[in-house]
Amino acid sequence: MNQKRLAGAAVATPLTPDLGIDHACLVAHTVQLLERGIDLLTLFGTTGEGPSFSRTERSEAIRRCREAGISADQLGSGVFALSSVHAGEDARAAFDNGCGHVLLAPPCYYKGLDDEGLYRWFSEAIESAGANPGQFVLYHIPGMTQVELSVELVSRLAAQFPGVITGVKDSSGNWSHTERLIKERGLLTVFVGHEGQLERGMRAGASGAIAGSANILPEVIKVIVHDDNEEPNLPLLIDELLKHPIIPAVKALIAYRLDSPAWLCVRPPLTQLASEKISSLGERLDALFPN
Repeated sequence: MNQKRLAGAAVATPLTPDLGIDHACLVAHTVQLLERGIDLLTLFGTTGEGPSFSRTERSEAIRRCREAGISADQLGSGVFALSSVHAGEDARAAFDNGCGHVLLAPPCYYKGLDDEGLYRWFSEAIESAGANPGQFVLYHIPGMTQVELSVELVSRLAAQFPGVITGVKDSSGNWSHTERLIKERGLLTVFVGHEGQLERGMRAGASGAIAGSANILPEVIKVIVHDDNEEPNLPLLIDELLKHPIIPAVKALIAYRLDSPAWLCVRPPLTQLASEKISSLGERLDALFPN
């Protein structure tokens, strides 16, 4: 992964009625996203309900995508763990099964963590992944983890692991933090995680996005990242999504746009949106982005 522009998708995970992964649907969905202009696929991130799946489940899904012809350069996986050793083992499994990158979130049980403790944890996780790892993208999403990744910490880790830590995804929604990451990134790829700020990020020099809304509107993400298009309705849609639990809301819009109710399924502790909320979201999507 280098600093070329990348339109990425935070891929949602389709489920069977018994809440297993629907591998056929997942493969079809990822292939279609690539055909519609997406450059990079990250499975099992936040939108993909990553913490809800076992290492075995994630590995099988990654393997199925690779067997469908998706290259390692196009494919990644989220890693969420409390133990640095477990994080390293999950990363190693993702690499061994065909991922070129992992999106590595910080541990989220302890609160009030300082940079030194986080530096040690991330260092141990990367070292636990073993020799010749793939690429690590640091994941800053304090709304979920309640852990801040400072610009200084990101820079220190990137200096310690050159060519291994290759990027950072900032889903904080804190523009001043995102802007500093872009300005002080060095060789890092900086992904804007809050799509409402994507156009602003691209104008400031960001590398692209790994976007949940790409599941629904891949062409929109593509033209913002690659063509500097203005898409003023995207922030409006993101604001609408953020009025609801974000993962069920994204899946509701996939189900609505594809006319496929199976996409509504989420794993506990998440629950799917009520039908009236799904209808309201769908109507808003159609108004902003007519099908």
